This record gives sequence, structure tokens and C-alpha cells, in this order.
Amino acid sequence: MKKITFTMLFCLLIVSVAHADWIETFSSLFKSKGIEPAVTQALKEGQSPSAIIHEGLKLDGLNPQNLLKALYCAGVKGDDIKAASDEEGISVILLVAAYEKSVAECGDQLADTQAYTPVGPSFSGIPSPGSGGNSYGSPATF
Repeated sequence: MKKITFTMLFCLLIVSVAHADWIETFSSLFKSKGIEPAVTQALKEGQSPSAIIHEGLKLDGLNPQNLLKALYCAGVKGDDIKAASDEEGISVILLVAAYEKSVAECGDQLADTQAYTPVGPSFSGIPSPGSGGNSYGSPATF
């Protein structure tokens, strides 16, 4: 039983060190080269957009819009960025602004052709006045 407990604690220690290592690399790359190389390296190390956004928001002097833009420019799918942004409470307005900035700066590298598109009410089913297909009354009532 002691061997199993020791082995589990040892594995936990290794995982903790590896987790702390990517965060240190991420932070030092941000300070020395900027957010885009830091995001690219974190993705190469297998980190999720959610983890990158979570740790990126802790960095002093980093505008969240630039963090999101870096994820778009690195080729992360818009739905993944949206889900991670929702987890951290980042607004859709900021998300769309980051996407537009990424299109302007690195459009050829984007994974998605458009950012998150909110589903809203559709007005395509409302007939125009005088169209004859009005179910709300006769055309003469307009």
C-alpha cells in the first residue's frame, strides 16, 4: 500500500512540475518576445485554449484582446476560443474585436473564416408590406 501511495504522490509531483514549467515558459516568452510567440509555444506543448486564456489573464500588462487575437492567429478554432472566453467571463464584444484584429493582421493563418456568430432572431419570415403573402392582415391595412 505504501508503494502505491508513494508512486501516486511521485506522479502528482511530476505532473505539478510539468504544469508549472509551461506557465513559466509562457510568462517568460511573453515578457521577452510578446504574446504571440508565448501562445504558439504553449499550443505546441499541448496546452488548451482554456488554459492559455486562464494563465494569460494573470499576466501584467496584457490586453485580453491581444491574447484572443494571438489564439486566432495561431490557428485555434473560433468555437474553442469562444468556449474558453466564456469560462473566463470575456465578453463577446471583446472576442469579436480580437477576431477582426486578427483578420487584419494575420488573416491567412486563421483556422475559421469567421468568428463566433451569435444566434439571434431571424426576421426573414416577416413579409414586407404589400407583398400579398401577409398573414397579419390584408395588404390594404398597411
